[in-house]
Amino acid sequence: MTVHDILQLNDDNECTLDIQAAQEFAQRYLDAEEGSQERTSMAAALTILLDDPSRSVRKAIANILASSEHAPGHVIRCLASDVDEVAIPILKSSPILSEAELVDLLAEGSDAVQCAIASRHDLSASISAAICEVGSEPACRSLLQNANAHVLQSSLLRLAQRFEDRPDICDQLLRTRDLPLAMRYELLMRLAENLDDHPIVLERVPENQRHTFLSDAEDKVVLRLALEAGVEDLPEFVEHLRVNEKLTTRLLLRSVCCGRLRFFAAALANLGQVPLPRLCKLLMTVRRSALQAMLRKAGLPLRSHSAFLLAIDIARKAEADFTYDLALDEARMLTETLLAEMQDGSLGADEDVTAFLRRFAIDVARLEARLLVKNSGLAITAAA
Repeated sequence: MTVHDILQLNDDNECTLDIQAAQEFAQRYLDAEEGSQERTSMAAALTILLDDPSRSVRKAIANILASSEHAPGHVIRCLASDVDEVAIPILKSSPILSEAELVDLLAEGSDAVQCAIASRHDLSASISAAICEVGSEPACRSLLQNANAHVLQSSLLRLAQRFEDRPDICDQLLRTRDLPLAMRYELLMRLAENLDDHPIVLERVPENQRHTFLSDAEDKVVLRLALEAGVEDLPEFVEHLRVNEKLTTRLLLRSVCCGRLRFFAAALANLGQVPLPRLCKLLMTVRRSALQAMLRKAGLPLRSHSAFLLAIDIARKAEADFTYDLALDEARMLTETLLAEMQDGSLGADEDVTAFLRRFAIDVARLEARLLVKNSGLAITAAA
């Protein structure tokens, strides 16, 4: 069949051009010189073939033209609005479609159409924002899997708001480096809420201990994030916790005992409204009475002061300056020393604080043991 034959086809003709011929016409168009009679003829032929009843023919054309910046614009736009099977190659690759056109196609398209757009190479921030705002769940998953997409923090926040109850999407978001620390925390808290009825928790944690178990899990999430936080991120994260009433005495005591001294200092600076650099110096230099005044100003209960004061004193002896975190073995030594000093009650510590320290000392010992086994390559077989 020649180009002349194609141009002679009418709506009543049931002849269907075979796939090989359709591919040939598309390739001949791309190979022809711009402005040549050959290119004009091929463009006319491809235009006629847009009405071919066979999806396979139209799809064959789409596959050839999809990635070319020289393809005829009107053919590309018609194919982009075709059935999904035909449109997807164009939507995934065509450089001819503008951002405005892609956004319109996204708004009106099926899940498959939206996923195709979300998987485009070098996807712009504006289209990514549109997907995060109105895209389907599968499209948003595709976007998060697209390593070449440009996605702003504001768009990631929108995704987190829309899909906070979808564990798989939350997990993908948590793997995204650009997600703000406060939003990481909120997503992890959503996941932690589901632990209450998790089979492992139901099987291994006695019912009367589950509240404590879940509270400890929340604190561990905070301190894990604090360990990874940069200098600029930590104050903002601490403020987020304060606003949400999560800067508890238990959390601060846990932070200093497990060596998260940067977080402890940032929290104390926030609660006491003292600039962080100044507070770090005060923690290392001022007398015990001044430290106790700082704890009072931060709103920490009197019954916890002796534990905090002793922990600060131990950190001072280790020459920690509260601008870096302690190693795990140093944290264990701090906790054990603190617990030993408080066991006899001579410091007047509250029994709740001592009980917490006992439980926490076990946690730190377990962490250190796991790290030792991991680093030494030891194989531990669970008892039957």
